[in-house]
Amino acid sequence: FALQMPERMAAIEAACSVREFETLEALAHWLKGSGGTTGYDAFTAPAKRLEELAKANSEQVADAVAQLRRIVDRLVAPDETPSLAQTS
Repeated sequence: FALQMPERMAAIEAACSVREFETLEALAHWLKGSGGTTGYDAFTAPAKRLEELAKANSEQVADAVAQLRRIVDRLVAPDETPSLAQTS
């Protein structure tokens, strides 16, 4: 999840910039479910808000996207280097 978020966040921001509400809704729905499922509960409520705003074609989507950006910027992705246990 953490490794996917920079790319997913870029897609969210791109959809927001051109007001692709349907795409935003789908991305927010994915984020709402995936964040909580993988232990990143901080994404659930903001993603739900973005999904609802996108459904309503609300101009407030930019604020919701900015909130998600702040969370993503604090996200620490796990080290991709395999541990000794994974290599044996």
